[in-house]
Amino acid sequence: MSAFREQLLQESRLLTVLYDNLAESIKADVVYRVVDRFLQKYTAFNHIDTEAAIQVYTNYIGAYNKHCKQFSKTGKYPWENGDNSFEITREGYDVILLMSILFTSHRFRLMQLVANADTSGKALFIGLGSGIEILLTEKKHSERHGYDITVSKFLYSEFPDVLFKTKLYTGQQEDYFDTIYMIELLEHVVDPFALLTTCSSSLKKGARIVFTTATDMPQFDHLYNFNPDHSVLDKAIVEMGCEIIYKEKISHSYMAMNLTPCNHFYLIEKR
Repeated sequence: MSAFREQLLQESRLLTVLYDNLAESIKADVVYRVVDRFLQKYTAFNHIDTEAAIQVYTNYIGAYNKHCKQFSKTGKYPWENGDNSFEITREGYDVILLMSILFTSHRFRLMQLVANADTSGKALFIGLGSGIEILLTEKKHSERHGYDITVSKFLYSEFPDVLFKTKLYTGQQEDYFDTIYMIELLEHVVDPFALLTTCSSSLKKGARIVFTTATDMPQFDHLYNFNPDHSVLDKAIVEMGCEIIYKEKISHSYMAMNLTPCNHFYLIEKR
């Protein structure tokens, strides 16, 4: 256990409860240990102590619970209700996401699937965040590119070999990549289907896209709510010339508001 996580558990009853509820197989997994060390490195680089990390995580949970209550009544996401204000820094958001991998089973499972996906070759990462997906897949790829509207100093320091671009990906490289990753990204864009189509044109034949979706997760910055059965998405994948190699639904177990939030993990291949 990293010193940072050990201190988190000493200082937060909430995190202790969440940690105690995790399966022992999760805590023993190599992916868990990698994320644990990465969180400590990320917070040290950005001078974020445990008190600040606990505070930002607690604030996020409070805002998310509020938005879930609103969603259960209205069926609308915060941006649709005009109540999606939540002040947070990029670094604070990254810390929330890294902590949630260590303290919630559904986000750990997403990262475990990313790490274990059958991928190789030239890789493109769209939506970079803390860079944890880059780390979890680093031994698989001979060349790595990353696109985001902002790229932190930590990413440049931690991954000097990655070719970062501070812009949106609009299909700049056609028929080039062997793997494209879009992890916890599509729910943040207005038209995820258009982005998937753009990405498919950037793939070589036989190349793959690894991506995730979110359903009934009224987070302050989520713009698109995927249909529960994903039938529309599955049809669109086929129509864009791809095949679903693997798909897994990951339900969230901690909600108690008559909501059924879930993620889906996809591995698709260009025919």
